[in-house]
Amino acid sequence: MKTVRIKVEVEKSEMAFVDEIFKAYEGLAMVTILGGERGLIELKLSPSTKEDVLAILDDLADKIELKILKIIE
Repeated sequence: MKTVRIKVEVEKSEMAFVDEIFKAYEGLAMVTILGGERGLIELKLSPSTKEDVLAILDDLADKIELKILKIIE
């Protein structure tokens, strides 16, 4: 199965919040912490959920400082 990876940077203090948001959407995306000191997170997801995940990230960006660094398909 093909996996899409989205690398995101958030404030270090917001990392757990982002993780909990995606846990609430059971199975939508798996969150991996890449760099706790810099607030780097990687989301792994299926191509079929990409638009939903991007919509959630866009909504979160209105509430917290969040930057999408890279989308790897």
